[in-house]
Amino acid sequence: MSSFQQEERILICVYYGQNGLRLIRRGADIAHKLSASLFILVLDPLPEKEYKLDKEVDMSIFQEVANEYGAELMIKRSRMKDIASMIAEEAKENKVTQIMIGQVAESLWTTLLGRSITNIILEKAPFADLHVMPQELSEENIGEFERGIQSYIKENKDGTYELSFKNEQDFDYEGIFFKWAQTDFNSGIFAFNKDGGIIEVRVKDGIVYRLIDIDEEEEEI
Repeated sequence: MSSFQQEERILICVYYGQNGLRLIRRGADIAHKLSASLFILVLDPLPEKEYKLDKEVDMSIFQEVANEYGAELMIKRSRMKDIASMIAEEAKENKVTQIMIGQVAESLWTTLLGRSITNIILEKAPFADLHVMPQELSEENIGEFERGIQSYIKENKDGTYELSFKNEQDFDYEGIFFKWAQTDFNSGIFAFNKDGGIIEVRVKDGIVYRLIDIDEEEEEI
C-alpha cells in the first residue's frame, strides 16, 4: 500500500477592501491545522483612480496578513462576470486542492449569468474541493461595492436610463446594481445581459448616462 499523501494547497478568494480579513483568518487556521500551503487571491473589480489611496492602504493590510500566515498574495483585476473563471484559473495554476470563497447571492448571479458561480467553479476546477463560507465569516460586500441588488433601468426621453428597484414591467433592461460602498447615493455599476453578453455600465446618482461597457469606455480615454 502506498504511503503517498497529497500535499494540501488552499486558495482563499477575497475582494478588494478589508471585508475579507475574517475569511482569510479562517482559511489560515485551517491551513495551519493541515500543514497546507496557503494562497490568497484578491479580486479587484473595476479599480478607480479616485480610490487609489484607499486601495493602497487596504492592499497593504492584505500583504501584512499574508506575511503573518506565510501565504502567497495574488492581486488580480477582475470583471464581476469573470470572477468564477479567474478563481478556477488561479486554482489550476497553483495546483490547489481546496478553494475557499465567501457566500454569494446565488439567485442574483444566476439572473445575471444564467449559471451559479459555484457551479462554474466546480466545473472548471474539478480537482479541488470548494468550500463556501457563511456570510457572517465572509462579509458579503464585493470589494468597493455593496452586495448586488436586482434592479432595472428604463430609458428616459433624453436618451439616459433611470435606475429602479421595482419591476414595473416596462423596463428596458434587468440586471444587478452594485453600489459604491463609499457613497450615500445610487452610484456604482449596473451589470446586465445584452445581445448574449454581459455589459457593465456606470451609474451616477441613479442615472446611466451612456449605455456603453466600462471596458470600451476606458479605451476611449
